[in-house]
Amino acid sequence: MSVKLSVIIASYNHENFVERTLKSIEEQTFQDFEIILIDDGSTDRTVEMAKKANSRARIFVQQNQGVDATRNRGIELSSGKYICFVDSDDMSAPERFERQIEVMENDPETGLVYSDAYIVNTEDNIIGRFNDVYPVVDGNLAEKLVAHYCFVSIAAVMVRKEIFLKTGLFDPTRNAIEYMKWIEIALISKTYYDPRPLAYVRRHETNTSKVIKKREWSAKTRDALEKVLDRYPKLRESVGKRAICKRFSRSYFVTGFYLASEGNLTEAKSYYWTALKRYPFDPVNWGGVILISLPCRKLIVGIHNFIKKKKLPW
Repeated sequence: MSVKLSVIIASYNHENFVERTLKSIEEQTFQDFEIILIDDGSTDRTVEMAKKANSRARIFVQQNQGVDATRNRGIELSSGKYICFVDSDDMSAPERFERQIEVMENDPETGLVYSDAYIVNTEDNIIGRFNDVYPVVDGNLAEKLVAHYCFVSIAAVMVRKEIFLKTGLFDPTRNAIEYMKWIEIALISKTYYDPRPLAYVRRHETNTSKVIKKREWSAKTRDALEKVLDRYPKLRESVGKRAICKRFSRSYFVTGFYLASEGNLTEAKSYYWTALKRYPFDPVNWGGVILISLPCRKLIVGIHNFIKKKKLPW
């Protein structure tokens, strides 16, 4: 039986959160949806807790394949006109589905809608907002995601399945760098941003984004961006060489910043210099090189951690 919306949950070792995730979905004001929960080889009681929840979820268990392969299986099993992705530690505001589907239904050319999201801790206390730290950049979504950073949280995204499939499934080799898919969708359809927070993104020690080292994450992001730009040469042209150089430079800078905050100053210095060479017109790159060259290790690490705490409160 077909439904309007398919909610795809990729679960992995979230025994303490999955019931809250399912509860937030079941309490939606819009109810024409299915839940497809794919457990990606959890080693804890995630599956047991999901089965105990009062939920309509169809639960599938597989050996660990990675989050993007897990989401792809959910897409293949889905029957909805629209799709949204909810990780097994995140939650949705009660009105989320209703608001986002209304946008899609009112404009058939819209392929992707997204909103701001609250950041919550393990106790569900709000500790920030996603778009306060990653502000939305106005303009063409595909171009801005290439030129700047990811300001679209997957926890707050809904896509039109027909449009999504035109770009293919998620690339499992990208390792949770899903915003490359938002770039592809934005190239062939309209997008819509709702500034109201309609999702709750959880921060805790076992987040996938925290487990993966920042250095590895940044390298994979650069590789994914290159693949997207190679696949869509007109996008490369519209973004422009200077903006692309600045974007890649910032990726090296961010890697250097996190390495320095952890006390790895030798490698941090190398990344800061690479950032400067890739884009010498940014004073931030010069600041990084100057700071990392100071003779006081304790001062350097302290300044980096002070800035990190101010910029990323969670």
